[in-house]
Amino acid sequence: MLYLLNRCKRNESYLLTSPENHLIFLTNRVGRQLAKLVLSDLEFEGYQPHGSHIGLLADLINKDGQRQQDLAISTIKNKGTVARALVSLETAGMIERKNDPEDRRQKRIFLTEKGRHLWALTESRRAHALDVAAQGLQTEEMKNCTAVLHKIYHNLHLQLSTHE
Repeated sequence: MLYLLNRCKRNESYLLTSPENHLIFLTNRVGRQLAKLVLSDLEFEGYQPHGSHIGLLADLINKDGQRQQDLAISTIKNKGTVARALVSLETAGMIERKNDPEDRRQKRIFLTEKGRHLWALTESRRAHALDVAAQGLQTEEMKNCTAVLHKIYHNLHLQLSTHE
């Protein structure tokens, strides 16, 4: 973090002493608050989705038919966490597993119509959560924030992928 502060040419030592100002904690808290806002009071056909479930649905919306291992990598979660979430999603009828034609030992994960419908239901909630988060911010500030977070993610992804 000190390296980041020096690179940004800032001399704000309070960033190093107060946990709520650390990028690690702040980004985690923002993500959790956004998920909480999206998922609050959301129940779909008796199913109460969890934040990690929505992340898996998002990845499957972007690329349906992924392997469990690929979902774990893309969502940056361990295999056990993803396995438990997939069991819950499958039990609720949101996803289905199909044999991988290239490797019979593997299963591919596909969204069901019910899963796609749940994703669609969250669309207005996701838009509302971003509207709430952006209150008092200019459009350019949100664009800059998104661009900076993408750069940070990319840097971390490169660093971690060289250690695997």
